[in-house]
Amino acid sequence: MKKVLLIVIDALASRVVFPAMEAGRLPNIKALADAGTIAPDCTAIFPSITQAATSSITTGRYPQAHGIAGSHWYEPDRDHIAYYGADFWVIWEKGISEFFDGFLNKLNHERLHADTLFQIIERTGKQAASLNYLMFRGDRRHKVNVPLLLSILPGVPFSEEIYGPALFRLGDFVGPDLDGVDLSISTKGPFEKFGFEDKYTAQNLIKMAEQRKLPDFTITYFPDNDFDSHERGPKQAVTTLEQVDSYLGEFIAAAGGQEALLTECCILVTGDHSQTDILADASQAGIDLDAILSEFDVSKAGTPMTEDDQIVICPDMRIATIYFRRPTTERITRVSTRLLEDPRIDQVLWASAITGEDGRGYYVTTRDRGGLHFWPGDDGPHTAADPQGGTWSWDGDLRAVDGQVQDGVITFPTYPNAFERIAGVLELEQSGDLWMTAHPGHEFLISGVELHPGGSHGSLHRDDSTMPLLLAGAPEGVTLPAHPRTVDVAPLCLNVLGIEPPYAVGASHVRQE
Repeated sequence: MKKVLLIVIDALASRVVFPAMEAGRLPNIKALADAGTIAPDCTAIFPSITQAATSSITTGRYPQAHGIAGSHWYEPDRDHIAYYGADFWVIWEKGISEFFDGFLNKLNHERLHADTLFQIIERTGKQAASLNYLMFRGDRRHKVNVPLLLSILPGVPFSEEIYGPALFRLGDFVGPDLDGVDLSISTKGPFEKFGFEDKYTAQNLIKMAEQRKLPDFTITYFPDNDFDSHERGPKQAVTTLEQVDSYLGEFIAAAGGQEALLTECCILVTGDHSQTDILADASQAGIDLDAILSEFDVSKAGTPMTEDDQIVICPDMRIATIYFRRPTTERITRVSTRLLEDPRIDQVLWASAITGEDGRGYYVTTRDRGGLHFWPGDDGPHTAADPQGGTWSWDGDLRAVDGQVQDGVITFPTYPNAFERIAGVLELEQSGDLWMTAHPGHEFLISGVELHPGGSHGSLHRDDSTMPLLLAGAPEGVTLPAHPRTVDVAPLCLNVLGIEPPYAVGASHVRQE
């Protein structure tokens, strides 16, 4: 049985990777692609936000099943804002200790509801490893070592216990010695993101190869491309991808060369989402939701809803959600109409069920492409199947999601796999009452949230959502599906390991009515 190595490069955009490969800038990724197969159009989940997207990779499920709504959402049952973004003043408002506990503990151990690959694989007696992956939950208890500069802050615990796979490295927090594997690597603390940088992920992986200690399954996470794409733009960050490719070359050499490596391992390379470019003019790029919704009583950023608040706004880069104290059809209509007066807002979405009235399915409305009501099943005025075999009905204008029907199959060139992705988050218990997406070039803002100057992501748009999926060294019978999605990565890994996945590769995740 072959081992599996899954390499996740944050914000890996097909529109950047393929030209770079053709130009000879990513020779090691190209060599793996030449030895296997690479799909240019693997589709992320919606929202295409790292915390939700990485959860879908390691669980094989959409947010409705794994429970992670993005990096910023409201929990009405707790009257609590869950925030895992990087905006300093929002974190400061909540408190460093709460953010620390929320990331290391609550995100993985309370809010993530579906079993991870680490749990599924290790429960069969195999061994798994996680190198800097954000969604790390496993069944093995590990002690967290809090770096000195963080431990002196009020309320930050000196130590904590969390659960991950048997072999577990999480920056400076978990490690360095993993079950006989020597990963004694020192970092420069806050000056190098406490070890959450590509070079430390790479050093850990290379050391494991040198010691011939790769377990049955390993996830490695390279975050720098996302940081640099936000700052400089996706195409300008190709130099960061070149560095990852160089690390990959060092790893392949440490493992005895590509032929030897692919004899032992099946390698998958993909991203969690991609990014689109943000307009250079910040005054145009940022969509100020505080200003647009000034007529409403809006809860302060990072704080729970009070009795005086009508709504909570949770911006998440190129998407945002709104929670109502008491959602009604009239309030939904009033707010969505106000939002769509701004030409930078692309779509407003909601589920029929949120108002408590009889209804089914989901609504999408736009400023200039009409509105649409759709639902699973074949009992509507218009019906078609998506490429995964899910059957859908709709009434209204398909231009709202660029839906195109040919020979009974519906596709969405501008918003890939739109119906399944929308349903996959609007059915989530903690889903916002109202979702909105931005046109390319724009991000949503409220007070305390800063605009990314280079690139961003989160929406349904293909530029936020399309990355490569590379498969090399796969055993006979394991192939990429015709229309790959990031939720197919987990079952692909399980198939290589001879473990029955909860969902088949390429299968629909939609509950048919």
